[in-house]
Amino acid sequence: MNWKIKEVVLLVVIAVACGVLYMGWSTLWLPISALVGPVGANFMFGIWVIASPIVAYIIQKPGAALIAEVVAASVELLIGSHFGLSALLIGVFQGIGAEIAFAVFRYKKYHVSVLMLSGALAACGSMLYSIIANGFSYYTTTTLVLTFIIQVISGLILGGLLAKAIVEGLGKTGVLNGYAIYRSNRKKENNDEFIVRM
Repeated sequence: MNWKIKEVVLLVVIAVACGVLYMGWSTLWLPISALVGPVGANFMFGIWVIASPIVAYIIQKPGAALIAEVVAASVELLIGSHFGLSALLIGVFQGIGAEIAFAVFRYKKYHVSVLMLSGALAACGSMLYSIIANGFSYYTTTTLVLTFIIQVISGLILGGLLAKAIVEGLGKTGVLNGYAIYRSNRKKENNDEFIVRM
């Protein structure tokens, strides 16, 4: 499936903006984790995967979620993330997880439930990376389970649900006219109108 130049540009713009957001969020994570502990601070997780559902929802093409997350993670790394190279590597795993949600539905469904699933599967990717990087022995069972549960919930809400709200808000301004989301929303409106007339 061919990408249009404007789609590539939009992906890059959103991913770069998210990368800068990720960096700020990472900086905020330090004092938050000191207050509530590293496990409790995982409620912040969902923001670190929001690039995937936002871009995928707007462009609606294979690879959009993965590419957006990798680009955002690369930006975070390049502007000095204290997580170092792991910021990029975990971004790859999160992006793959997010991409799977859209692939399961063959890139034809972008309902809020699919966006939320994207955030949840990104959390699965994140946990997989952490286990590969650190090993099971690094975590107690309680820490592992709690971290996973909190990240999944955060991915559902801050990753998927918030992404839906952001894109819908942008859509109302008209800046997304001409992208796949605009066409799919117009199609839905026309179908709804047809049903009402019947």
